[in-house]
Amino acid sequence: MELEELTSKLIQFPTVNPPGENLLDCALFIKDYLSSQGFSSQVVEFEKGWPVVISENGNRNGKLIMLNGHYDVVPTGDVNKWKYDPFSGKIIDDKVYGRGSTDMKGGLAVFMKVFTEIADKVNYNLIFTAVPDEESGGDKGSKYLADRYKPDLVLISEPSGSDSINIGEKGLLQIKLITKGKVAHGSLPSLGENAIMKLVKDLIQLEKIKEIEIKIPDNLIEAMTVRIPSEIAKNDVLRISFNPGVIKGGVKINVVPDYAEVEVDMRIPPGINSDEALNIVRSLVKQSEIIPLDLSEPNYTPPDNEFVKKLENTIYKQLGIKAKKYIITGATDGRYFRYKGVPVIVYGPGELGMAHAYDEFISFRELRNSYTVMKDYLLTLF
Repeated sequence: MELEELTSKLIQFPTVNPPGENLLDCALFIKDYLSSQGFSSQVVEFEKGWPVVISENGNRNGKLIMLNGHYDVVPTGDVNKWKYDPFSGKIIDDKVYGRGSTDMKGGLAVFMKVFTEIADKVNYNLIFTAVPDEESGGDKGSKYLADRYKPDLVLISEPSGSDSINIGEKGLLQIKLITKGKVAHGSLPSLGENAIMKLVKDLIQLEKIKEIEIKIPDNLIEAMTVRIPSEIAKNDVLRISFNPGVIKGGVKINVVPDYAEVEVDMRIPPGINSDEALNIVRSLVKQSEIIPLDLSEPNYTPPDNEFVKKLENTIYKQLGIKAKKYIITGATDGRYFRYKGVPVIVYGPGELGMAHAYDEFISFRELRNSYTVMKDYLLTLF
């Protein structure tokens, strides 16, 4: 099966997460593909309803390298805004269209094809894994894999772009603020205590968190700014970002509200951890209850890591391009392995701006470039 056709077949499984639909059908397709190429695999549910595909080349000697990708996708949004059916996997004009084409069934197809072509040719243990829940946090797939295996290197085929290498990511600090007040008639607000106004005052104070300068490790500054315009990098990348995403409160326009809440998303750069950032939040917020929702630490593989340098050289050898090494503001499953001290490299095909977008697509060029680089990289890794 050609790489483009394999990508199209994967897209045709509507593995939308949330809520986590059609996962087993896709997992079994991946298992059957591996079997058709001569490799046995297993479908494991670390948690019921969340199937993980695992296949090993059986070489128990030497190093352990893991290939990791996810087959779940985000919801389509308004299907009427799509040029083509988002789960058609339509191939046209050297592109494969559909939800998940860039994020990341194209990358998964690359790993599936590369694994089956080289796994019996390398002198180390190579493991292929496909997980079902990266889009909802990864705690039912990759988190378990990170506890079960101790690889020397994890490669994740999220969409870095074939000319770039993703070496790390900011941490996550998502919180909820809750304020309470006293109900009164809206025409006599002095008789009540307005929870919304208390919340607004705390939000204004909390916004100051993005003004705090963080001491970024010197060897990461270039990676954090190389793909981002300088002003955006200064405001959102090199500091703690600040985004109130959901706000609720009040029952009626003429009633003083006695309850209000807001959910705030903040991303933490290397140079500060989640506990330190949460303490800053506590110093700024005076009237609200603070409830942590989701915390993760900034994590990265050093730019001069031997595996990173080897991939740089392979990209230059195969594509004639000096690869950019960068750190993203979002998150991947790579963090679970980095927390265990395992180096992680994110490298896979992708179109800038296409992840989670309407009319998402992956180009033949990106698929083929990433495939060529990854096949050579794994064959010459040791």
